[in-house]
Amino acid sequence: MKKIILSLLLLTGLSAIKANAQMEAARKVKWDVEKDVDIAMEADMAWDIFTNDELLKKASNGYVSAIEVIDANMPVSRKIVFSNGGNRVENITQREAHNKLISIHFSDTNLPKGIKSAQYAIFIKAKDNKTNVAWRALVKGDEEARKALITQLTAEFDSYAVGLDKMTKKSIPAARMN
Repeated sequence: MKKIILSLLLLTGLSAIKANAQMEAARKVKWDVEKDVDIAMEADMAWDIFTNDELLKKASNGYVSAIEVIDANMPVSRKIVFSNGGNRVENITQREAHNKLISIHFSDTNLPKGIKSAQYAIFIKAKDNKTNVAWRALVKGDEEARKALITQLTAEFDSYAVGLDKMTKKSIPAARMN
């Protein structure tokens, strides 16, 4: 009987340790870049923009000049060409239509000097009669390189926010009156 009780106590203790270890993994992420925008469009339409390279380029408000898919198999590898002549190779590691979530990691072969890793995620959620688009980025590396990449990502996300807003505006050309 003692052996059974000792075994139960041991199992209970081990499960408590395992549960505590899982809680450690569930810590809140501290993002380096957080950008949120509410846009006047349906969440499905916003999702379509982020999953269509031509629409995404248009939504960049001129920040991106081309998006070239290198490998269409998951993880999708693509090259983003910026209007200033720079480029970035990134891998879409997660694309969940049901959660409207996209997770993107920078390719290790293309990381800026001083950056160990970089990734960002895009979250799209319906919010009342609008849609909330949230960008979140994590950058690891030395302080100067991190600061430069964070500034670049902030400018990129800001351009998308402006471009998405412009895509919601309907302009009706004025008729000429003679």
